[in-house]
Amino acid sequence: MSEKLTESITFKCTDSEKLKLEAISRTRKLKLSEFIRSICMAEISEVEELLHSLQKEFALTTDTADTFRLELAPPPMRDVTPKYTGIKKAQLHEQLSLSAVHSEK
Repeated sequence: MSEKLTESITFKCTDSEKLKLEAISRTRKLKLSEFIRSICMAEISEVEELLHSLQKEFALTTDTADTFRLELAPPPMRDVTPKYTGIKKAQLHEQLSLSAVHSEK
């Protein structure tokens, strides 16, 4: 089975890390890209094995067709409690009584 490889994968490492990786890859007689790919493939295999063991242990499935539902979020709750405005009403009442006194004169 033929497999198409991507041309590059970008990752960040320091210069000293790159030098160490290049040295390790040379000791294994691999190009740096081949060495990095082997590390990635090993990590992928490890995670797949872990998932496979968990699937058996907990009867997990990757089929979500019968368990996945899209539900609408409930409408946001609004605060409808009345606000205390007694002070403002008293100030307005005083202003009205003052203007009434001025209008009588």
